[in-house]
Amino acid sequence: MRALIVLVALGLAAPAAAQDYNALTLQRDAELRAQADAARQREVELNNRLSTLESRVQTDQALRDIDALRQRPAIPSYDPKAPLPKIPLGGYASIPDAKLAASNAAVRAAADNRR
Repeated sequence: MRALIVLVALGLAAPAAAQDYNALTLQRDAELRAQADAARQREVELNNRLSTLESRVQTDQALRDIDALRQRPAIPSYDPKAPLPKIPLGGYASIPDAKLAASNAAVRAAADNRR
């Protein structure tokens, strides 16, 4: 019975021992290369999609800009018979005429006084 078990074990181990480790290494390398190629292909596809979306956004923005430039602004109509608007004078600075004349004379005197 022991001999039968040993023979069965050797029979099952024979196909595993007969496998070529170089072929397994080449197969593993080919699988890794295929995975790397697939990842590269996905990256290229994603970059293409991103470029397409970016160009679409730029095109849409350019079209919106063109539409905005085509619209004419509303120009208010002018009625010459309408009364002029009242402007409050309290917000403006006022300088007395005598002070303004004295300042003007001082500036002219300094400009004429060349050394």
